[in-house]
Amino acid sequence: MHYQQNEYLERLTRLHSLKLEQANKAKISPNSLMYMVLKAEAEAIDQELKSRQS
Repeated sequence: MHYQQNEYLERLTRLHSLKLEQANKAKISPNSLMYMVLKAEAEAIDQELKSRQS
């Protein structure tokens, strides 16, 4: 069980990093809606990570 949770946290961490990278790329493009969506996804993933780590 511990291994599965650790693997889940690692996947969430990688996904969070990817979403932040995508958001940073979208930030410099004219599509501000895409930036807001990606940023919101990254924040939701961050909250999930925090809730799982405590």
